Amino acid sequence: MSFIDEFQADLEALPNILQKKYALMRDLDSSLQEIVRQNGQRCEQEIEDIKRGLRAETIRFSDEALDEQKHGIRIADEKVALAIQTYDLVRGFMSKLGLYFIAACIYLCSSGFQLG
Repeated sequence: MSFIDEFQADLEALPNILQKKYALMRDLDSSLQEIVRQNGQRCEQEIEDIKRGLRAETIRFSDEALDEQKHGIRIADEKVALAIQTYDLVRGFMSKLGLYFIAACIYLCSSGFQLG
């Protein structure tokens, strides 16, 4: 496969790849928002229980709230990693585009084409 064919194939695949990555990021964001909402409700309940003096229940809520926060952090980390992968994908594509442009300029100049 020539450089041009490979570049064209990458170019044609890029929108689909980006669409899938962005869809996954949106799904992760929705999951994270739901965890934050649930954790907020749980913490509000825990505060109310503390005010009423229900110590045994607050320990259970604290463990569950901490687990939800850890899960939220894992989702956020996954989302950041996916964003970095997407950035690297686009950056790599732009580098290939730059190389293609340089190769085209060299070819045109060696063929006697005058730039400018």
